[in-house]
Amino acid sequence: MTGNQGKLLEAKNAFSPFGFNVEQFLIDGKVPEIIEPQCETLDDVADAKISQGLQLLKEIGKEKDALLVEDSGLFIESLGGFPGVYSAYVLDKIGCEGILKIMDDVNRKASFQASARFWDGTKVHKGNGICPGNIIHSIRGENGFGYDPIFVPLDYLEFSTDGLTFGEVKIDMKENFSHRKKALDDILLSLKNVIM
Repeated sequence: MTGNQGKLLEAKNAFSPFGFNVEQFLIDGKVPEIIEPQCETLDDVADAKISQGLQLLKEIGKEKDALLVEDSGLFIESLGGFPGVYSAYVLDKIGCEGILKIMDDVNRKASFQASARFWDGTKVHKGNGICPGNIIHSIRGENGFGYDPIFVPLDYLEFSTDGLTFGEVKIDMKENFSHRKKALDDILLSLKNVIM
């Protein structure tokens, strides 16, 4: 349940290999309107989204269909976790340029964090993911969305973007680090434990 095509693609890439047919949730050809609650945590936002989504499924007689929702944010250490749960709103108001203007020059540590919920037709499964990294000093790259052009993930032993931002790498490289992919993998693990 998203209007964001980047999120939809990441969900397809995560779930399709396991036999899921991932489609955007539409009612009368449109993404349904939901109220994005202003909460303290991503978990609270994801819980509110899944509740609203389940009500919408019930209203159209599809309460046994599966549903995936997710909320994520950029948490900047020197800004006390800002923009955090307000990431979409802040991006809309000041963009990446505004974030760069208010950043501390010394501490550039940040993390993308995600909280996802998956309704399997009978039960809600929860997943969380974190991608640590740093905010760079300028906008770089045309790929991705949101804050991707100012965020460089920390390297892993087996993966590195070689200092490139999420806006400069292709999605298959981004998914090696992605907070959203980690949250979705968390859900898939939960589903595997239920099935077995």
